[in-house]
Amino acid sequence: MALHPVNTQSLRHFLQRLGQCYHHSGHVYLVGGFSLILVQGKESTFDIDLQFDIAPEHHTEFIRCLRQISRETGIPVEQASPEQFLPLPKGYQERHVYIGRYGNLELFHFDFYSTALSKIHRGNEKDLADVIRMLQGEIISLSQLETYFAEILPQLETVRLDADADDFVRKFNLLKSRLL
Repeated sequence: MALHPVNTQSLRHFLQRLGQCYHHSGHVYLVGGFSLILVQGKESTFDIDLQFDIAPEHHTEFIRCLRQISRETGIPVEQASPEQFLPLPKGYQERHVYIGRYGNLELFHFDFYSTALSKIHRGNEKDLADVIRMLQGEIISLSQLETYFAEILPQLETVRLDADADDFVRKFNLLKSRLL
């Protein structure tokens, strides 16, 4: 499958096709760069990261639709969520931001603070640039991000064997130094 940059137009087409293909209700949460295209004016990304809440009896149909549309559009899709990498701050469910309805699917942005923390945790240049964009665009605030960072840091090493709290602190401090 050839990689095509995902921009606002191709993103909306993908979501419309998903709403047409999948005929049951459910919730889809956009994560990362895919989500930032809609709210931040990020120009493009190369894949779609999402999380979903679909009734178990319709899971196979939903996956089939995702794969079909991914092949049609040339856009890779990955099931991903910040909770795969780190503990999530309290109240993250209430911070999901509603996008709209596509067919029977309700679409949301996954909590931007959780997304930012997972991008800092990964710490590559593109992810740090995304977090800086989120801060500069006032999608999130640094003071609240610091609060959530302090909340989850003590739990970090209980989530995954390869978690490294010192490295996470170093990456968070690197982000802050780039904001000066």
